[in-house]
Amino acid sequence: MITEKDYEVLYYITPKKYRLTALDQEIYDPNEMINFRKERELGEKLLQCSKTEFVETIIKIFKNKYANAWGVWTKTVSHDGKTDLDTPIRKDFKKLFFDFKEGVENDFGGDDEYLDNLFIEFYTSVNGLTNSVKTALQGKSFTESTNNGKTIFEVSNSPILKIETTPTTFYMFIDKDSFIDYGN
Repeated sequence: MITEKDYEVLYYITPKKYRLTALDQEIYDPNEMINFRKERELGEKLLQCSKTEFVETIIKIFKNKYANAWGVWTKTVSHDGKTDLDTPIRKDFKKLFFDFKEGVENDFGGDDEYLDNLFIEFYTSVNGLTNSVKTALQGKSFTESTNNGKTIFEVSNSPILKIETTPTTFYMFIDKDSFIDYGN
């Protein structure tokens, strides 16, 4: 079972004094290797858990605070830099797509990317997917509706704007205004 302690590393803000020297590598964040290990361990758990636990964990990670999505993306997706295509590492996922978009400002006034949405397509139907979304959203105010075979959850007071599910897909939309510069 993946716990909050497993993903708290995704809220770590790299101190500014270590961000400015990343290219010349003169000083390092003393937490860098510890955080890398924690992200790797979280990634291993995300690769081994059930599909519903994966979805629940992703929702829990983002429902109260924008998280550092790079820590999940780099551990669950194989990215081909030449073709810019992502392939899920999990073999039971047909697609796993983290849609990073430009349009936010980092702490130094520069342009940055944020996670706009995350899409998962499964090879087979996932029993209990809608219930998993409801379970993960506990503590948040949300509405649920159905349209053309799609269940739509609109979430209030959360970085998650909306979640759409079908028996074989999960689509989560993030509020750009919730972005936090974690210093990657």
